[in-house]
Amino acid sequence: MSNKNTPYDDSFRTLLTDCKRLVIPLVNELFHTEYNYLSEDVQVYHNEHFVTEGDDQERITDSNFSIGKNKDRFHIECQTSYDGTIVVRIFEYSTQIAKSDFNSNDNTFEFTIPRSGVLCLRNNNQSPSCYIVKLKTPGGTVSYEIPTIQMRDYSIGGLLDKKLFFLIPFYFFNYPLEKMDNDNGIEEMISQYQNLWKTLDDYVENGLISAYERASIKAMCNKVAESLTKNYPHILKGVEKVMGGAILEYEAKKIYTEGEAEGETRKLYKLVQKGTLSVSDAAKDMGVPEDIFVEKMKAFLNLPK
Repeated sequence: MSNKNTPYDDSFRTLLTDCKRLVIPLVNELFHTEYNYLSEDVQVYHNEHFVTEGDDQERITDSNFSIGKNKDRFHIECQTSYDGTIVVRIFEYSTQIAKSDFNSNDNTFEFTIPRSGVLCLRNNNQSPSCYIVKLKTPGGTVSYEIPTIQMRDYSIGGLLDKKLFFLIPFYFFNYPLEKMDNDNGIEEMISQYQNLWKTLDDYVENGLISAYERASIKAMCNKVAESLTKNYPHILKGVEKVMGGAILEYEAKKIYTEGEAEGETRKLYKLVQKGTLSVSDAAKDMGVPEDIFVEKMKAFLNLPK
């Protein structure tokens, strides 16, 4: 039996899979690390683990990834509302992750518990700043912290200043939706998101994020906002105005597909230019006549015609 996914869990996992480097500033914020999101490598691992509770149950973690050359392991869970069982679930996931990547030497077995944290989405005063886990073992007691991060503590400007682009889709949890719907008070929200898209466009121009990352962030904003506002018709109209609807997901995929195609085309041109691939073979790979291929190659590489 699988645990249920929410649109927010799905958005978190989608961003981690498609825009994985954007999780690095979130890790830095949670764990006070100093990884560089422009240069460090992020590797994402499978999220399904089986936990024995009478029958084996499949549990899906929100994240399971490593950062850097040393492959430092991390695990972050989304929490929509306060639930005291979150630490038990995290411990279950963590031990499963540790079990999947243990080291052994003769009669010694080493299990590494990943650094775990919690992203608290909805405004409440119950979630602590961190949880403490104590493990009583025959060799002694050890303990470690599971820090939390609260969406309520961040403005859009604060997210941008700290490069917490990964959290932008979840900012919608900070709006008092019922009050806004009754008062029809959505103009400020519309203005905030219009300014946000413009800022992200500037970041794309400056190389802080890619066009694909920008489109993916916007698509996940749309997914989260539509889910939260489905019972608030006035706000939903405002969401449709500033989010743009389902086409955003297609926009991200289109950018990615075009980027991949352009990369493959560039490789063909470079190989022909170096003489390691014939024009005939390259044209066949691209599916165009040789004269068209040569014309396109010269235009692409700014070669004289």
